[in-house]
Amino acid sequence: MKSSEIPITEEKLGIVFRYSRANIYSYHSLMGALEISPLVSDIPIFFPKPEELLPEINRLLNVEHFTHLLICISVSTFQLQDVLLLLENLKLHPKNNQMTVVVGGPHPSAKPGDLLYKGTDIAVVGEGEKTFQELVLALRNKNTISQLKGIAFLDKEKNIQIQPRNEPINLNEYPPFAPDRELYSAIEITRGCKFGCTYCQVPSLFGKSVRYRSPENIIKWGKFLLSKRDIWDFRFISPNAFGYGSKKSSEPNVKKLTKMLSGLHNLKAKNRKRIFFGTFPSEVRPESVTEETLRITREFCDNDNLTMGAQSGSSKILASIRRGHTVEQVLDAVELASKYNFTMNVDFILGFPDETEEDQFETISLCKELIAKKSKIHMHYLIPLPGTKYENIKPKSISPEILKIIRRWSNDGIIFGSWQHQYEKVTNQITIKE
Repeated sequence: MKSSEIPITEEKLGIVFRYSRANIYSYHSLMGALEISPLVSDIPIFFPKPEELLPEINRLLNVEHFTHLLICISVSTFQLQDVLLLLENLKLHPKNNQMTVVVGGPHPSAKPGDLLYKGTDIAVVGEGEKTFQELVLALRNKNTISQLKGIAFLDKEKNIQIQPRNEPINLNEYPPFAPDRELYSAIEITRGCKFGCTYCQVPSLFGKSVRYRSPENIIKWGKFLLSKRDIWDFRFISPNAFGYGSKKSSEPNVKKLTKMLSGLHNLKAKNRKRIFFGTFPSEVRPESVTEETLRITREFCDNDNLTMGAQSGSSKILASIRRGHTVEQVLDAVELASKYNFTMNVDFILGFPDETEEDQFETISLCKELIAKKSKIHMHYLIPLPGTKYENIKPKSISPEILKIIRRWSNDGIIFGSWQHQYEKVTNQITIKE
């Protein structure tokens, strides 16, 4: 590993991604960005699973005789401890000087020092496509990288230097995945979110300016995906799928939705492939669930369920976390969805800092009402994420009585979600040991 001012002098450069399933959307978009950049598209790329990363590094350096490797790691807060352990192992590697470690993703974008002071060379801050293209080109050309936009690094005095971010990209100018390497995934149709919920990293990572991939571009990539024999399900990435194309984000743009989904539907009409809209890895907001959005989805898509964020059954909490919708809109959305034979998967979060036991009981009460309406509940516990208003707060503990209820529901298969793992993780504290 080396200072940002020291150019890389490799003769045979390789790029290695720590290919965790949790990060495939990010990795595929980054690889796709390299594929359309002619000055770096020929650099060999490898993507071993996390448990295979160190053996693969050894193979590339000792058997394939690469003279330098760019080790790329996307890091969420949940992955932080595992990545810190990996960095320790890389620092001890006998050929450490033949590696440059680059991290990106939500955690280093908000707190690059957490990784730079632990052995990372460069942190990509914010969205990575353009920055990553420029970074790889600079390394290939043996240029210094200290003036590149969208990165953070340690200077010679070990102070963190954070460069201004690149301008937000036009999604239409970048592939949603890596077609040359046959690494396919859901198509990102929306980036950014105007709502700024207090617990969410999306605005700090991508900004509040909402961008959309055009219907024409989505249909282009849809045609590509639908031509692949081993691709059967077609999915999207969006914080609010029903808000696609809308200038106000929560008010549906029925014209654009219809153009996009009908175009994809026409492409797949002659085969058995399926279109899923408004389901994971997307979701919908309650106020965007309307007669028109449901009718369009029912007409052109194949899913029989939708994923919706409700987050709390307390009106007070919904206001304090800036959700921008009401409890009544959650209930209305579920009622309307059932009219069109959609089952709702509804997300809730417990542990907001100003949440009282009464607020938690209001959430449980709403869950009971939704369960009676055949909805499925995905329960979560608040994770204080870097770059959010709640970054430095302690989540409120779950009331013992509430804990008893949701444990029973989980055991009975009534509710789902990662709440128990998150609760244990947070109560054990996600911290960096100095």
